[in-house]
Amino acid sequence: MPPTRRYPNFVAFIATGAILGFVVGSAVAYFGDDSATYGHDYSVTSAVLFLGVTGAALFALVAAVVAVLLDRRT
Repeated sequence: MPPTRRYPNFVAFIATGAILGFVVGSAVAYFGDDSATYGHDYSVTSAVLFLGVTGAALFALVAAVVAVLLDRRT
C-alpha cells in the first residue's frame, strides 16, 4: 500500500508568517533607535503600523515560498 501524501496547509503557513512578521516589524519600530528619523518625523504609532504591515507582507511571502517548496518536495 503506497503511503498517503501529506500536503502543507498553505493558509496556516501564510497566516503564521504574517503574524510573526507583524510582531517582528512592530518590535523593531517600537524598540528601535529613537534618534533615527531618516528625514521624517513619524510618531511611534505610525512607525509600528508601517513596519508591522511591511514585516507581515515580507514574512507572509517567505512563508508561502516555504510552503510551496515543502509541497514540491513530496
